[in-house]
Amino acid sequence: MAYPPEFSSTLTYANRYDLDEIDVFLEGDSSNPMFFSVNGLPKQLAFGKHYFNLSILDSKKQDYELRPNSRILFEFKSINNVVIKSDVTELKQKNGVAICFVDVLQDPLRTYKEIQDGQGTLSIVGSLQNKQGRGKTIPDKFQNAMNYRCIFPIEIRKNLINADSPKTLQSKHEIKTSLGEFSFAKNSVTTRKNSVTGTTYNVKGVATNIPIKGKAKS
Repeated sequence: MAYPPEFSSTLTYANRYDLDEIDVFLEGDSSNPMFFSVNGLPKQLAFGKHYFNLSILDSKKQDYELRPNSRILFEFKSINNVVIKSDVTELKQKNGVAICFVDVLQDPLRTYKEIQDGQGTLSIVGSLQNKQGRGKTIPDKFQNAMNYRCIFPIEIRKNLINADSPKTLQSKHEIKTSLGEFSFAKNSVTTRKNSVTGTTYNVKGVATNIPIKGKAKS
């Protein structure tokens, strides 16, 4: 069999950047990420797709700041240096948080190696610029380049029981009551009897989808 394996036009492969190996001006870590925040990633990654949130931290107290329109790249690797498929979803929250995923596959596709259990890495890189009168000047060779990296540890346990990742059920925010005539939740708002959908409220708390019934015939 040829190496590397023949690629398929119908499959999506994990790009390999080796972000954990590039030369950078400034290095962060999970205890002091400085510029990036990762939330929602499971402590242990089993087979399957796992979602998480990636956002940018306030850098007012830092000596540097992310360049405007800086690209932000991230890459997952297992302990045996296999790149794990990951990407940003198409869901747009418009709140500065990107919904991303990592997909632990039985067949990583680009290599004959299997993803090995153990401690891997999530590497995130971006491009920094100087703040006026703050910090050491970024050398010329790091200017306008991916010059900052933060590495977060991850743990892979492929056959972990009950390790399914939560799924995104909707891509917009709505305020609705629960279905049914009664609710036992504290301070709940019930819906009309025999309603097939919950009552929807606008931002002022006014119901917007209550059906209008005609007057009873005399």
